[in-house]
Amino acid sequence: MNVYQDTTESEERINELIQDVEEKYFIGRSKELTFFQEYIREDNPGQKIIHFYGEGGIGKTFLLHEFARVAKQKQIPFFLLDSQDFVQNVQGFIDHLYQTLACHQNEPLNYSPQISLQDCLSLIDRFQCRVIITIDTFEQMELERWFRNTFIRYLHPSVTIILAGRKPLIGEWLESPAWRKITRQIKLEPFTVEETSNLLELNGFNNNQEIRKIWEFTKGNPLLLTLATIINLSEEEHNRSFNNNIDILTTLTKRWLREVTNEGLTRMVEAAAMFHQFDQHCLSEVLNREIPNQEFYQLTSLSFVKRSRRGWSIHDLVRDAIRIELQQRNPNQYERINKKIIDFYYHRIAKRPTEEDIASFFYHLGDDVIQSVFFHDATFDNAMYLEPIGDHNFHAVEDFFAYLKNNPTMTKTHYFNRTTNHSFQFHSPLVHKQHEQELVGPEYIKKIGYNGSSLLKNIHDEVIGISIIVPVNEQTLPFLATQPVSSAYFGNLTKEEIDFYNVPVEKTAGYYIRYQEYKDPTNNSARSFLLYSLLPLIFSGGKISTSTPLRFYQDLLYKFGFQTVPGAEHRDFETDVPTPTFLLDLSGPKLLPYLKQFLHDITQQQKLDILAEKFSLTEREQDITKLILENKTIAEIASELFIAQITVKKSLSRIYHKANVRNRSHFLKKMMDIL
Repeated sequence: MNVYQDTTESEERINELIQDVEEKYFIGRSKELTFFQEYIREDNPGQKIIHFYGEGGIGKTFLLHEFARVAKQKQIPFFLLDSQDFVQNVQGFIDHLYQTLACHQNEPLNYSPQISLQDCLSLIDRFQCRVIITIDTFEQMELERWFRNTFIRYLHPSVTIILAGRKPLIGEWLESPAWRKITRQIKLEPFTVEETSNLLELNGFNNNQEIRKIWEFTKGNPLLLTLATIINLSEEEHNRSFNNNIDILTTLTKRWLREVTNEGLTRMVEAAAMFHQFDQHCLSEVLNREIPNQEFYQLTSLSFVKRSRRGWSIHDLVRDAIRIELQQRNPNQYERINKKIIDFYYHRIAKRPTEEDIASFFYHLGDDVIQSVFFHDATFDNAMYLEPIGDHNFHAVEDFFAYLKNNPTMTKTHYFNRTTNHSFQFHSPLVHKQHEQELVGPEYIKKIGYNGSSLLKNIHDEVIGISIIVPVNEQTLPFLATQPVSSAYFGNLTKEEIDFYNVPVEKTAGYYIRYQEYKDPTNNSARSFLLYSLLPLIFSGGKISTSTPLRFYQDLLYKFGFQTVPGAEHRDFETDVPTPTFLLDLSGPKLLPYLKQFLHDITQQQKLDILAEKFSLTEREQDITKLILENKTIAEIASELFIAQITVKKSLSRIYHKANVRNRSHFLKKMMDIL
């Protein structure tokens, strides 16, 4: 049965052609389609109202059109309305519905202002079969109370109502047992990697790495994925690709921001987007005014604002787009707000440090690697948790290491930062992972003691990772001093250092970050979760140490202020170059001075960014330039970067050539003139 029986043959053919193409390109939503197909097979389903909800661009309208095609095949009348298509009053809805029904039944159109609800109900009753009425964009339906308590109540039981909106139904839909019984709510989730791959392959994308990058950029949002098939995200030219990414985000954000109806709310949304997580107090501080409860409720009622582990957060796609737009439109305001946020968290930490405030402080410093690696968005939901290791679950530890042994694999994955358009590669060779499995296992945990070791689990109670952080005290110190990797440092301590670490078991003088591993080496969310869990060590009041040959992790350690320990290198990982030991001393009253140096480093990083852009410096050349600005010698630069002095000299020659100078003194003078 055709919804529009009064269309001409040519229109019908064009419509069928469009539907054929749409059906071919319809990807995913298998659960929702299966539900709908089973639902329409039921003679008299108990649930009369079905509500699909989800974020902007999630594909609600596209899904309804697919339902319409399925209903047409089963000859079920299916009427698709949109709340944006009629005047938001009772008569406006009645008129729109009546014209839609009349077109279907080939009735002469009646434009009389006397059309009543009874006229619509009579037309519906004349079908004498199951009828489906859908309303898209239901969140903009201002007649919700009348629609529920008048229109739906008078419908024949054979009529099904399908709603689609951004927010779940609340109020009487949930509070009334009767409405709750006949209503089913279904949340639409973003596409999985597999669904994304299917869609992109259908549009000519065949490179798995490219597909993965697009999925991470779009977070599986169907609208963004569709736009990505039009604008190739893999273009090599950075500026053009970056502008395209902004265009994609802006398109989606404009759709979401339709909910923001006044200038005051717009200012709040902009400020909230600058936070990774926010609450009413945070916003009041940054906006320099007390935000009333009603205004804050308006903000948190927006569909792209969600509860987070601590307060609220804006959906990451919208957040990134707003930040990019604000930074381009008003860079001074962007920097001013961000500076206020950093100062806000610094002073909160000075009063009483917490894990969340430490994390927020580092996040807002703006280092895109730290933001991407430590603050992967899945880190902040309730999908994972750490379970301390003990006798009761030690069998799970043995199973985990057995799995790693039986499933050897290298790690090669990357992180992507939408706001800077930078990707960061993480690579852990198979040989390194095999060496680690020879050095660390269930016996290591038994000997070191359970304290500090944890299993990483998902919401299904499955073990997906492990973390071994050794608290340093009189019990663990002898063990660390004799074990591979850690002995390079703890086996060569001075008497003064031994006295510092040799505290009673109930105390802790520091922590040794020994091992973190995952079942799925590409699981960036798990990696981010475990790395994020290390942040509380910063305010533990001790010395934090670790050793790794992986450059990716070494760079992260440098970014957090770790220094290499002279004489504590080793070859326990059997690498070509000795592996250094890294140390961060936060004992005593050193926390605030430590954090304060990063406030200074903001300016230093901004200077380095200016030079890097002006002279097209590579990452290695930026590292060397930074140390040149600190007046380090060639030998000191080589030592700090773990490269040969000849490599430093060659890099300096390239830097001088790019800057059009002859030597270091001329280079420094030119830098000072620029900065």
